Amino acid sequence: MAHIQTLVSSKQGKSVADLVKEENCHPRTIYRDLGALQDAGFPIYQERRDGEGVWALVDEWKHHLPVPFTLAELMALYFSRDLIKVFRGTAFHDALESLFQKVKTTLPPESLAYLEQVEQTLCAGIKPYKDYHRFREIINRINEAAVKRWTVDMIYRTVSRGGEESRRRVDPYRIVFFDGTF
Repeated sequence: MAHIQTLVSSKQGKSVADLVKEENCHPRTIYRDLGALQDAGFPIYQERRDGEGVWALVDEWKHHLPVPFTLAELMALYFSRDLIKVFRGTAFHDALESLFQKVKTTLPPESLAYLEQVEQTLCAGIKPYKDYHRFREIINRINEAAVKRWTVDMIYRTVSRGGEESRRRVDPYRIVFFDGTF
């Protein structure tokens, strides 16, 4: 049900016709899913705007959505934080660290005690190949360019010819983290 994300990102709400078009599904599916979201406790509502029914999410909930994870999933997610050490120095790392701290604060006291015990014996020994602090802004800009489909001017330095520089125009499609590096 991607509808909740669509409603979160919408400032004015969406009609069923808009959701049908965006989600490429039948109107009955949209109505069923919207009802299921309401039954699950999501604060969505329908109002008439310009003669059309529009569905929206209560504004104060847009940034505080409940996350339906099980306790085991939250703990597994928290333990995976060692795996993101390779991203240290990037905005990705910072965002994931923030997520892990939020996960830790949602765990009940008995789970936190168990978590602390397991932390003493479980560790993923993945080390970053590079310090990305110096490249943080570049990675962020390239990521933004890829998302917004912008062309980027860059300076390319060859390794084989002693660091010879040339200017290039590129259209980044995605950033790939492969074999331990971007």
